[in-house]
Amino acid sequence: MTKTTKQWIFYSAVVVFAILSYTIVLYAQGYKYSFSEGKFFRTGAIFVKANEDANVYLGDKFLNTTSFFGNSYTISGLLPGQYTVRLQRDNFSSWHKKITVEEGLVNDYSRIIILPQSGEDKEKVKTEIKTLLILPKKSPQPTPTPPPTGGSKEPFYIKNGVLFRNVDGTSEKLAPLATGFSLSSDNRKISWWNDSEIWIMWLSDTDYQPFHKAGDKDLITRFSIKIKNANWFRGSDHVVVDSNGYKVVEIDKRGGLNIIEI
Repeated sequence: MTKTTKQWIFYSAVVVFAILSYTIVLYAQGYKYSFSEGKFFRTGAIFVKANEDANVYLGDKFLNTTSFFGNSYTISGLLPGQYTVRLQRDNFSSWHKKITVEEGLVNDYSRIIILPQSGEDKEKVKTEIKTLLILPKKSPQPTPTPPPTGGSKEPFYIKNGVLFRNVDGTSEKLAPLATGFSLSSDNRKISWWNDSEIWIMWLSDTDYQPFHKAGDKDLITRFSIKIKNANWFRGSDHVVVDSNGYKVVEIDKRGGLNIIEI
């Protein structure tokens, strides 16, 4: 072997070592190479947490089952782009989203609900829902009788089909058309509805995704059948609606809206 050949092998090995070391360092720092783009990107992740353990799918690929403690799972090392994620469990409703992953960010879906679709457990959920809808908290019926000034002492009230909020004795109009409303148990959100629409307003800033500021309003969904009643369901991230049957609606609209029919 000539001296020139030895030098060529040595320098080639140095170059290969440098490239491998650089690549390993990038991967260790959360970067991944995109062959379609021809460059490195910092990866993102998707975190899911449900009320029940379930199988986690990325597209049609089964990844794993949510952890025994906390019913959660993190899909890490994802290049920027759109992914379909699904949670599924036998005899339960499924949950799915089209999620856009960005560089270096984690998409947090930590308030997922899936519900039984058959058997005794489904009947228990029905009973739970009936109780919520028969005895709604802060029912707007009958409408509080306004004092002579035309307002109300209640923090929220409906007058002539309009939803108001009482702030320091001054009435503030929240919605021009409302037939009912419900305040969440933590007093951080209020939902209201008319014949076909469910709306949410955030009364304080949120500290989890999706982030909202106090005063944000959002039309969650519309129904083709008249809404008879509604109320919050198991916290302040789902609303149960009586509209041609019972429906549990999540209020997180990122990547699509999940509605569970009971």
